[in-house]
Amino acid sequence: MKAILSVLSALMFITSVFAQENSFDEYEKELSEYAFNMMDTISKNRAIAAESFAKRLEEVLQMPGSYEYPFSKFKEVSVSVLPSEDNKFRIFTWQLCVNENHFIYGGFIQMAGDQPKIFALTDGSEAVRRPRSEVLDADEWYGVLYYNIKPMSKRKKNKYYTLFGFDANSLYTRRKVMDVLYFENGEPKFGAPVFNIQEEGKLPRTDHRFIIEYSGTASATLNYNEELEMIIYDHLIPFPSPYQDEGNAMMPDGSYHGFKLKRGKWNNVDKVFTHVQQNAPIVKPKLGTGRGKDPLLGNR
Repeated sequence: MKAILSVLSALMFITSVFAQENSFDEYEKELSEYAFNMMDTISKNRAIAAESFAKRLEEVLQMPGSYEYPFSKFKEVSVSVLPSEDNKFRIFTWQLCVNENHFIYGGFIQMAGDQPKIFALTDGSEAVRRPRSEVLDADEWYGVLYYNIKPMSKRKKNKYYTLFGFDANSLYTRRKVMDVLYFENGEPKFGAPVFNIQEEGKLPRTDHRFIIEYSGTASATLNYNEELEMIIYDHLIPFPSPYQDEGNAMMPDGSYHGFKLKRGKWNNVDKVFTHVQQNAPIVKPKLGTGRGKDPLLGNR
């Protein structure tokens, strides 16, 4: 009798798990349709789809068992899902194009657990006056589409994570952003004085986040290189813009700078390579659209 009960219990558990996975498949399909509509040609339709996507995703991410579901189809609709290496949380981010000069970003941090806790990320970047020196809460987040996340230490407490993100910014320029995430009293915080920067002819400084801004016609790299064990980014120089009313634009010149991690700080390294290259070090992308190269994200 006990054997029969054990078999029945096992079958019920398997059936329950299968039903749950099947439900999340349906949720993912529904959410992917909203995300696809966020790329509609009509601005009003994009805004309605973004609101529906955020509201539904918030509900789904709080459901028991949702943390284990990968949402792997999101990459086909340009929604980023990045788990931390220690599997303590993951970050969902997406982009809404209001118009060619106005982009809004949305996101959630989902904490690991059977009953996941989530934090909504509200894009407050337009109100951030000193992005390189401010610590921000989730409701004033410097909004971007994240494409990589790198822990800065192996310690369990007060752990910092470096985030790499893309900001479409405007018709003329794009941005790549390095930010820092940590948790204080259980709440997410963004920005910390960990980027030590020394530029030629300038006094050394320490920034809370690192930003490069470049021409919308170019691609620029800002990412962690596993082989070199450092961050690599393009050196930018002013160059006549293809847009008549823009003047000069910042463009990569084929040389690279970097950051090396030392004692919990990213220390700027000038001229990573001793010769000028034609191509950046190849960094395997963390996010794709499923339709080839994304013209907005460009080269990471």
